Amino acid sequence: MGLTQWFDHPGLRIALGACTLAALLAGCGGGSSSAGGGASGGSSENTRDSGPQQTTLTVAASDADGDALKYEWRVTAGTVDNRNAPTTVWKLPSGPGLHFAYVTVGDGRGGYVQQQYAVSSDALEVPSEIRAYGRHQPPSVMGKGSGMRLRFKPAQITSFGDGGAGAREIYLPDIPVQVIRADSGAVTFTGVTDASGEVSLPQLAADGLYRIRCGHGPGSPLEDCGPLQGSGQSAVQPVSPVVTEALNLRLFGHIGFADGGVCGTQNEYFQQLSSASVQLLSADDVPITPSRRVNRYGDYMIEASVAVRATLRLRIQCEGYTTLLDVPPSPDASGYTSATPPIRLSYQIPNSRPVIQRMVANGFDGSVRGRMIVQEVGSASERLPGERQFLAYKGADTRQSACRYYRSFGMVKDCDAQGNMIEPMTMEEWKREHELPPHASSGPQASATYINKMDLNLVRRMSASKKSPRNIAFLVCNHPGPDGRTQREVDDVMDKALNGERMVACVGMEWSSTPGVNNNDPFTKFATFGPDGSLLASINLDGRGEKYLPGACVACHGGSAYNGRFPEAGNPSPYLGSRFLPFDTGNFSFGSAMSMTEPIQAQDLRRLNDLVVATEEANTPTRRLVEGWYASGSATLDHNFVPPDWQEAERTRPGAARFYREVVGSSCRTCHTALGDGFDWDRKVLTPEPAQAHVCGGGASLATNASMPNALVTRDRLADKVRADPSLAALMRNFLGCDTPAADPVYPVR
Repeated sequence: MGLTQWFDHPGLRIALGACTLAALLAGCGGGSSSAGGGASGGSSENTRDSGPQQTTLTVAASDADGDALKYEWRVTAGTVDNRNAPTTVWKLPSGPGLHFAYVTVGDGRGGYVQQQYAVSSDALEVPSEIRAYGRHQPPSVMGKGSGMRLRFKPAQITSFGDGGAGAREIYLPDIPVQVIRADSGAVTFTGVTDASGEVSLPQLAADGLYRIRCGHGPGSPLEDCGPLQGSGQSAVQPVSPVVTEALNLRLFGHIGFADGGVCGTQNEYFQQLSSASVQLLSADDVPITPSRRVNRYGDYMIEASVAVRATLRLRIQCEGYTTLLDVPPSPDASGYTSATPPIRLSYQIPNSRPVIQRMVANGFDGSVRGRMIVQEVGSASERLPGERQFLAYKGADTRQSACRYYRSFGMVKDCDAQGNMIEPMTMEEWKREHELPPHASSGPQASATYINKMDLNLVRRMSASKKSPRNIAFLVCNHPGPDGRTQREVDDVMDKALNGERMVACVGMEWSSTPGVNNNDPFTKFATFGPDGSLLASINLDGRGEKYLPGACVACHGGSAYNGRFPEAGNPSPYLGSRFLPFDTGNFSFGSAMSMTEPIQAQDLRRLNDLVVATEEANTPTRRLVEGWYASGSATLDHNFVPPDWQEAERTRPGAARFYREVVGSSCRTCHTALGDGFDWDRKVLTPEPAQAHVCGGGASLATNASMPNALVTRDRLADKVRADPSLAALMRNFLGCDTPAADPVYPVR
């Protein structure tokens, strides 16, 4: 794991060196921009002394191509001067906690790099200035939440390699889309696809029939693109614009950098959206098609009507870089016709992304504060650097959609035009409402402290309360987990957490009712609070950048009514269809101190699992799993539990029981139990076919390649186990079809 060195400085204990974010961040709620530290960066400081909270941030970056570099800064709490310079000033927030600063560096020609830095304000002892707000009256629900997700791509999977090798799907951005109710002709949705070629629809009537209308690019006319069954499932549905005989040219390719990356960035936290663009021109440079974005993987497809013997050119633009390419002639002697196969034209921009060598923070007295966060060298996730690789498969929210989610169940009074929260509820008021410690409860309470070593590798101080049969709440406060895996390191970080040091965030999860929602029955909601108890909107769980709620929570907690993004307008329902996760102690680390061991905490952990089950209906995957763990009647969870279907499989597929315990049990089931029966691995003995793309990668579907496990620590630790044990690697090949993921075809994209 990453190297950590501790030093004492006047008034502040700090850490130097590289570390994985898994050793720092918190559960469903790392950091978030507070007022003044958000998209605008916020600024009230300069280089003059502002007391012990003043921190100077400096980044050293270089560019191999000699491009002039541009800088943007953000912080998760406090205020930062968002200046275009390699040095800025961060005023740390009042109160204790672990806080994060980000810088993105761009080269003006589409190359971007981001760096994160962590600083604790514990030793500053500046009293918190948070203002208390309670629950607000939520608006009356006028529509349902996020529903189906459509992904647009050409009907034909296209080969980017020679001899038919390297087939990959091309996702189409900026496709105009309409969804129309078939029986009435009423327009239900109008929009355009994003950089992933996707749109997220509002929830449609489950029994409704709809028609999709779509075009072939920006400004193109809409045509019938097929039927659509109403909502009710959360799968991504593929859609392909219809190709007519008039579209006699299909031009596709990949636009990449010399270093293997792609032009631009897609970063909701910085509100940055940039990509290369392509435009088809005549020989005398008259535009034939509008300019259109290359997708986030660097691929494009243009479908156009051109003269049969046309001489064509392609303009490629990547921010300040532009070039023109000759389009290859048709391989058919008759010229460009509707029967002409797609023509490939790829290009490598002679540019490399900037490189950050160092980032450092200094206190007002010159002492070094905190440390920069880098990915662990040699880890399975190192070659998957994209910020959307983890915890984003179900969708990606924005500052506005996160605020709207909170607004929908009264956690904020309102949202401004930038998505900033107005009068957000505080953690203390939330705890009071749900009768969580230190407040007395009219029902049972339970608490436990542990490290979720196979999930996020965080020290978790968990408490729960059952205020009534219709109101159950959990609160987990999170602290950095260990860099290594020795018991000494486990005990050290647990001691610090119990002393309240380096808290990153607390996550509130409530199972309660909201008037007019879900037939007035209770449902699961999420709220994330900073170290000072203020409500947060975004999180960073894996060092890949801030991701907004609720999508970052839905990634593991499931969301049958969420798929893509919570709506950014109107008064949508807060119902996500999410669930609580069971407490799988076989994947936890416990302390050596008597009160921190698993046997001593077993009864409380059992009570926590009982409270999870109390939110479940009969015979759900979560309920069956918990009942299996405690089938003996003991308060201690059975770490060797194997469900009946896998026990039966052991008879014909030796090794099934071990594979379940060491792969499914350690890396899959905790999240998958929350996803419903269709993802219940306890009742589905895996075969290579359904898991091939999601685990093994290498296929044409870039969006699903190697998407599982969808948590960085889980992926890295599973890979470590498999590399160290050839017999487990053989079981991986037997049940999943591979023992390590393959790269995407032809071009690196992550």
